[in-house]
Amino acid sequence: MVEGRRLRDYLAQKRAAMLAAAEAKPNAGDWSETVEARVVADDASGVRKLLIRDWRFIGDSGPAFGGWSLGPSSPELLCGVIGTCLTHTYEIGAAWMEIPVDRIEVRVSARNNDAAFMEIPGDEPSLPWDITARVFLEADDATAEQVASLHAYARERCPLTQLVRTANPVSIEVQG
Repeated sequence: MVEGRRLRDYLAQKRAAMLAAAEAKPNAGDWSETVEARVVADDASGVRKLLIRDWRFIGDSGPAFGGWSLGPSSPELLCGVIGTCLTHTYEIGAAWMEIPVDRIEVRVSARNNDAAFMEIPGDEPSLPWDITARVFLEADDATAEQVASLHAYARERCPLTQLVRTANPVSIEVQG
């Protein structure tokens, strides 16, 4: 791989950016923010248009739910956001602790059963469960202790894996 185009090069840049940001905003309150995603379904496709900042994604179901498979289902999107958050947490940890990492791959899977939406009784929950994240690291120049520290860091710090591990109420406010 070309020098300067490796993940470890990005992680050095990330560390410098994080140190500068921490210096510019030294208080926890400086980091408080509200994040938002907006989802609209408004046409004959039934596709859910997900809008986050200037980014647009779509979610769809398969034919069994009248969908077109034009995008991932909500449980698949959940696996995706857990995976991106966990990968980013590994990047942050590697940058912060200056661990030379060349590749991070996270595969997230979950069991899912939509029978309840079809009014079909069953014993399995009607929400994703048995969520498993499998992490593959390439860090040949890191010590075993560094890699173990990085795994512990990610396990303890990833916000979205913590979110799904703990009870966190979701308020639904009906507008209009």
